[in-house]
Amino acid sequence: MKLVSYGITHHNCPVEVREKVGFTDRQRRLMLKKMHASQAISEAVILETCNRIEFYVYAGKDFDCNEFLTGLIGQVRAGAVETWGKYSREISGADVVRHLFEVAAGLDSQMVGENQILSQVKSAYTESIDCGMSKFLFHRLFHNAFRAGKAVRTDTNINCGVVSIGLAAVELAKGKIDLSSGSAMVIGAGENAELVARYLLKAGLGGLIIANRNAAKGRAVRKRLKSGEVIGLEDVAEKLDDIDLLISSTSAARPIVTYEAVKGVLLDRQKPLLIIDIAVPRDIDPQVNQFECVMLYNIDDLNERISRNKEKRSSEIPKAQKIVAELTDKFTQWYDSLNLVPVITRLTQKGAGEQEPTAEQLEGADLINKMFLSQDRRYRQ
Repeated sequence: MKLVSYGITHHNCPVEVREKVGFTDRQRRLMLKKMHASQAISEAVILETCNRIEFYVYAGKDFDCNEFLTGLIGQVRAGAVETWGKYSREISGADVVRHLFEVAAGLDSQMVGENQILSQVKSAYTESIDCGMSKFLFHRLFHNAFRAGKAVRTDTNINCGVVSIGLAAVELAKGKIDLSSGSAMVIGAGENAELVARYLLKAGLGGLIIANRNAAKGRAVRKRLKSGEVIGLEDVAEKLDDIDLLISSTSAARPIVTYEAVKGVLLDRQKPLLIIDIAVPRDIDPQVNQFECVMLYNIDDLNERISRNKEKRSSEIPKAQKIVAELTDKFTQWYDSLNLVPVITRLTQKGAGEQEPTAEQLEGADLINKMFLSQDRRYRQ
């Protein structure tokens, strides 16, 4: 068996390209179920965030995972195949373990040390369990990743200061407009959107509108925030005249705010409108930036602010990397020992006609078995 990962991330793929490989919840689950049907694939997790789409796979040693995944992507989203083929990268073995632990720790994030990625990794793992694709190896691998993420955040200051893309967007807005005398619309009712709304209110926002396709979810966010007006997506355009800031963060497959839909409202508007789109795929049609009143930013435009934040945390990165390296080494030792299981089985078998194992061989097998028992006790704890 082999442990491999394939993915595209913000490191090598800009948002306007990355969004072409986004999947819906239904599409991810369909791909996991198709992998479940393959005899060559034992376990798999699909991790998708605004900055990455990654497949973690445990499969037969001689199985061509790349060809299989490319075909799978073509089945659920044919237009994504070319982008996937051009930008996806493969890693294997211990490099997969190290990479996953760094992702969970926030070391591979656009916003170094951000906290939300850990919950996103947990959600991807839960989705895999629901589809029957996380078993013996991935249970241990991902729980160790969660442990790495927690250890880094507990034992270092890697998440000091701005800790999320949402907060970076709000910090950008604070530098452009006076939030205390202005009003804002947040499109979306997911975790990212709610965090944005919470950050805006904490910054002293004058008025808040929450726009979402599902009115019940929007009302639930308003109830938790104890503030805001809730509207449907069909009412977004007519409400643009009432706001100074729009921040959008949904998981929609297509733009929610299109040029044609808002043309009548924005064409003659004199008052500036700041729009920050932190969704991937993008929620805001790039053509909206053609209106003179609009200042449009997307998730990649936050890089300068994120870079400044990264400098503040740079002294903590070596400490975090050391923690990840130690945990990676421990897991890799255990993972490598799996190859010895067939050897142990053969050594301890005493079938007819089989040669009795030597004392030295039995001693080696006993040590390996003790190691497994020790690992299992720590895992259950």
